[in-house]
Amino acid sequence: MTEFKATYPLRKAYARIVDETTKKGYRSDLRAEAVARASAVAMSQRQKKAGKERKLRGKQAKKAEKSQDEI
Repeated sequence: MTEFKATYPLRKAYARIVDETTKKGYRSDLRAEAVARASAVAMSQRQKKAGKERKLRGKQAKKAEKSQDEI
């Protein structure tokens, strides 16, 4: 089992996983699943970006504009 730091490039990590599985006689049909598993772990540990605020359109925009004018 190999551990990668968070700053380690993912492409290099995937290549290293493939290299290690090849050298250790790992089943060749399971290599893609090993890389997919590493990818899922990496994506789950990644911080989520803050979403953009949605721009109001149509009736909602007019209603919001009207409520701001009243204030």
